Amino acid sequence: MNQPQTILTLAEIARRLDHAGITWAVFAGAAAAAYGATRPLTDVDILVPAAEGKRLAALFPEAQVDRREDGSARGIQLPGFDILAGLTIMDLDTRMAARLQHHEIAGVTVPVVPPEDNILLKAIMGRGPEVGKHDWEDVRAMLAHLPSIDWEYMRRRADACGPRQRAQQALRRLERMRLETAAGPTSEA
Repeated sequence: MNQPQTILTLAEIARRLDHAGITWAVFAGAAAAAYGATRPLTDVDILVPAAEGKRLAALFPEAQVDRREDGSARGIQLPGFDILAGLTIMDLDTRMAARLQHHEIAGVTVPVVPPEDNILLKAIMGRGPEVGKHDWEDVRAMLAHLPSIDWEYMRRRADACGPRQRAQQALRRLERMRLETAAGPTSEA
């Protein structure tokens, strides 16, 4: 028997995470929107530290839970929201937490991952419309909109991301995009 799902707001999700003392931040598409992407949002992705997986599911008993082998939550799904306890390639660690920014999303001021982490994450993922994603579209929009990027921080973060080869390939592509953007538009014959 299916039980009706309660539709939570971003404000309620923020309240529960904040009340529990869990560091959290919006990332992916909603963060890209905060940093200049203009495409319509389909959901809000939230990142918490991987170590918070054990507490995450208890905060949202109405959620669908994806569990790790140790029983902790890898992530939870709520209508319109995915909350992930760490990512295979990146975690919300102390370096990222120290650089969180605050932006208004859906009428709520929320912590957002640093633009460099969001750009790097989307570049590593590199998914396109063929799978219903907009990673490179979002990267281009963020690079075009943001007045400055801390490239040294992004390089350090790429060194910590796994798999390292994939992160380094993404970083090289980002560096090329940066040079192309600085050179301005070119005409192709």
